[in-house]
Amino acid sequence: MEWVGGLDTLSLQAMIRFDYPEYALLLAPVLAAYCTLLACAGRSYVKLRRILTLVEGWGWVRSLVISSKLLLLILLVALLCQPYVERVEKRLIETGDLEAMREVPATIMLLVDVSRSMEYGNRIGEAEAFVLSLLSQLGGGDRVVVVLFAGEAEVVYEGPPSNFTVEFKAGRRYSAIGDALSLALSYSRASNLPVGVVLVSDGGWNYGSDPVQVARAYGGVPLAAVHVGYGASSNPELLMRVAEASGGWYYEVTQEGLNSLTENLYSEVKYAALASRGENYVEHAVRDYALPQLAAWAIFIVVLPLTLIDGV
Repeated sequence: MEWVGGLDTLSLQAMIRFDYPEYALLLAPVLAAYCTLLACAGRSYVKLRRILTLVEGWGWVRSLVISSKLLLLILLVALLCQPYVERVEKRLIETGDLEAMREVPATIMLLVDVSRSMEYGNRIGEAEAFVLSLLSQLGGGDRVVVVLFAGEAEVVYEGPPSNFTVEFKAGRRYSAIGDALSLALSYSRASNLPVGVVLVSDGGWNYGSDPVQVARAYGGVPLAAVHVGYGASSNPELLMRVAEASGGWYYEVTQEGLNSLTENLYSEVKYAALASRGENYVEHAVRDYALPQLAAWAIFIVVLPLTLIDGV
């Protein structure tokens, strides 16, 4: 059973289940006992025929009475099994509902710049602190893909965030930001899970594809550009243009409020990733005992007088 259930409910599925299905095994001996009783009750049926002055061809009355008794026994055993209707509700996730978002799996792809300019000051240390803080925000079903890039981009980790142990070391030649973005875009399009991309760099692009041009191709793939460090070779304006071209977000890493920054980023990117795949909902199972039990008792009350006609 499935139908649309309102603005905050995508669909509703329902099925009948039992708390104690093992009690259904009682049905066999109960039916056997009834058949034995029925075989010994031939005289009652003869009396019934006389009372109702049945004409030839009205044998269906006895069949109806017998069927009603069988139905009554089945209902009693079913009630003993404690039936309930289990509904699976799919409710839309609201923006900023981190608890609900963490229930739905997605992939967060981190592109971390490890070029030579990331050695200046403590840029690579800030980048690592940011990444670890972001990983702490992810849900248990989320996956993380970490790509380190300089002149080339390389996937160094793919798996659950809890197992991440990669150490960041900067100092490589060039900074191919556009190539790293191209790699992430190809990965996201081939992934079975919704994917959000987070670029962490000082913006010192000096090699490979134009990152702004690549960012324009992102479309429905959410992208957050995160800037670390100021001074030589730092170019926050480039990262701002990357974020604007992709329709994504731009963030500045600061030591103060790092957890709130990564929480907000995760919320924005994760929600956009889920929405882009139409998976921005959570499922909740709801049990309804009243409906099936009331229905069973209603049928029981209706059928009971019919079962008493022959006195058996």
